[in-house]
This record gives sequence, structure tokens and C-alpha cells, in this order.
Amino acid sequence: MTIGTLNNSKFVRISLPDGARLAVYADGPEQAPVTAVLVHGLSVTAALWRSHIPPLLRQGMRVVRYDQRAHGHSTRGTAALNLDQLADDLAHILRTTAPRGPVVLAGHSMGAMTLMRLVARRPELSPRIRKLVLISPPHAGVSTRTGTGPLNTVLTFGRDLLASTCTHAPQLLDTVRRRLPATIRWALRSPAPTGSGIRPLPCRKGMHTMRTRDIAALWHDLADQQHDPGPLQQLGSRVHLLAGSLDTHIPPEQTRRLAASLPHARLEIVQGATHALPLRHTELVTDRLTRCTARPTPAGRSAAPGIAADSGPPAASAGPAAARSR
Repeated sequence: MTIGTLNNSKFVRISLPDGARLAVYADGPEQAPVTAVLVHGLSVTAALWRSHIPPLLRQGMRVVRYDQRAHGHSTRGTAALNLDQLADDLAHILRTTAPRGPVVLAGHSMGAMTLMRLVARRPELSPRIRKLVLISPPHAGVSTRTGTGPLNTVLTFGRDLLASTCTHAPQLLDTVRRRLPATIRWALRSPAPTGSGIRPLPCRKGMHTMRTRDIAALWHDLADQQHDPGPLQQLGSRVHLLAGSLDTHIPPEQTRRLAASLPHARLEIVQGATHALPLRHTELVTDRLTRCTARPTPAGRSAAPGIAADSGPPAASAGPAAARSR
């Protein structure tokens, strides 16, 4: 494990058995009463959460975020690149950076799916979870088809074409990606030197070291998911779902379907929000993360103040939020 510091931040590079090295960024005192662990989605980096750190620190939390395997400053390793492995990576990070005490977990898109799989694979963590905030989680697997109408038809065609090319011509795409400017999200570059990484790369550089065949493998695994709602149901009212009304990557209907299987969870549809909900509605997300002062509430019991379903008004930055749909 490699450790570095920058101001009040700590950079940790965690080595895994398969050779992967995960870049982890921790802010705040280790003795904080609650640790917030933030998990980004496909193609971005831990920089997704940069604006959330100051308000969470002001609430007395410690904040841990990391680059997922093969993203940003984290390396690929030799293990299969799938959701099970991503959940196991996160379990390793928790054992290393927050081995005890209450935690608040938040994930966006693929990060939300990672948390759902973590809860299923590590039930022993349940008593420690004060809040689980899932942002833009799908009901099942991800899909290139996100709705109806002319615009969605065009989007679906483009995504299908890209997915097919990634699957059947990965080496050709790698050649093209190496010629792209570094400012382009899809550019392919060599991994950074081992000593770098004390700051996360910008989100647009999340896939700069991920080979196209790995992108295809991860996408197909994410598409082939059927989540078991049972482990999430055991968390009761500690589960909070957020979705953007204008999300064309994971439409809110997907999150509504997930919410329908979680009778004690809370669902908020943020009007006017897109898939970039964590970036555009920082205040809303941090507000929901900090509503965790009460003890965990199991399913089937009344919720404690601060984490009850439908508790409190939506944050001002969110605009009107739809009531939970049953």
C-alpha cells in the first residue's frame, strides 16, 4: 500500500492479489464518526465527487472515493472485468480504509450497481450501513435502448453501432483511439507513472488507459444483470434512490421499477436532471448523504428521524421532485 498526502487529503494506492492497483483518495480525520464512500460510474473518475467533499467534511464526515478498476489512475489487473469483481474491489477498499464504524455509501450509475452487488455479496456489512444512496440505478442490466421517439431512436442506433464495433473490432478502435487528442473522452493513452495519481484525473479521462476489449467486456457484463432485491430490502428505509427525469442513459422508469421492489426505500425523480445528476445537483446529493444521523432501521420497522421514506423537502437546487410512485 502506497500513501501520499496533499493538504488534508490522503492518497492511497491499494494493491490487489491479481496485480491491480487501485487509486484511493481520503479526506477528513480517520476518527470521524461516519465515513462516506463514493463510487463513480463507467468511463469517469473519482473527480466526479470533487464538489461533494467540502460540504461532507463540514458535516463532520470522512470521505473516501476511488478510481474503479481500469479507470483513471487505477490499473486493470488480470481478474475478469465484471460487476462481481468491482464489488470485491470495493470490499477490499472498505477493509483497508474504513474497517470499522458506520458508513454512508453512494454510487452513480455503474457505481450504484457496484453497491447493489456489494450489499448482496457482503451481507455482514449491513449493520454498518447508515445510508445507501443509489443515483441512476437500473432495475436490471444497462441497455442501449433508452426510450421511444425519433431522438431516442437515433441515440439507440449510435450506441448499438458503437457497442458492436467495440465487440467485433477492438484492435481497430484502439488504433483510432491512440490518434485522438488527449482532450477527447475516448482517447487511449499509456498508464501514468506509478508515482502519479495524488489527484484524480478529470472525469473525461476516465477511460484513457482502458483497452476497447475491456470496455466491451464490462459493458456486456453490465447489460447481463438481474438484480436480486432481497439484500436491498433488508436495508429497509436506509435505501434512497435518485434519478433524473431527463436521463437518456438510464431512464427514470428503470429506477422506478427498482423502487417498486423496495417498499421501504425512498425514490426521488429530480425534474430537469440528466445522467449528470451528481455534477449538476451537488447540494441535493450531499443533503441526502448527510441525513444519516439516526441509527440504521431494518426493513419492517418504523424509520428513525432523518432517514424515513419521503422525509424532508427536496433541496432547492433539485427543482420539484416527484413523489414516490408505487
